[in-house]
Amino acid sequence: RRHPASDVIDSIEVEAQRLNRFVANLLDMARVEAGALRLNIEAVDLADAIASAVHDTRRALDGHAIELGVAPDLPLVRVDAQLFHHILINLLDNAGRYAAPGTPIAIRAERERGSLFLSILDEGPGLPPGRERDVFETFRRIEGSDRKQAGTGLGLAIVKGFAEAMGLAVEAANRGEPVGARFTLRFPEEALVKGFDDQ
Repeated sequence: RRHPASDVIDSIEVEAQRLNRFVANLLDMARVEAGALRLNIEAVDLADAIASAVHDTRRALDGHAIELGVAPDLPLVRVDAQLFHHILINLLDNAGRYAAPGTPIAIRAERERGSLFLSILDEGPGLPPGRERDVFETFRRIEGSDRKQAGTGLGLAIVKGFAEAMGLAVEAANRGEPVGARFTLRFPEEALVKGFDDQ
């Protein structure tokens, strides 16, 4: 049987890791805005990157089943692995924090129209129509949405800043049925590592 102190220690460790991540993100965000961030672009396997991010956010995702819909034979993507990891962590943490208890969180990746799309979908109240872009503003939390709870409002701004620094696009939208929010990263053709099938 676990000692009650073990739970306290685990909680302290999780919060320390979150704080460390927050400070690192804040520093990198400042570098992005100052144009001083040096990117280390390399070929990254999406499945591996997703698995690593899910592992690192398992506490935030507790109680939520993860539904993986990653198309087979996707090309590798050209990204800064560390920044991309922070993007995924922030999106998963956001979904885990604001999704309705017990609902699944879906992660989907597929190629279409010459691009690769990676989406994270939750089942929460969603975003106020017409204000989907506002969630990416620094230190902004939106009234009347599932993105107005405890926190700084910095996580999604970091996602946008890091994504754009790597030449990726990110957007937020409301789902239809079930109700919830969808956050999608778009990798342009030049960010994909072409294999023999793509020549």
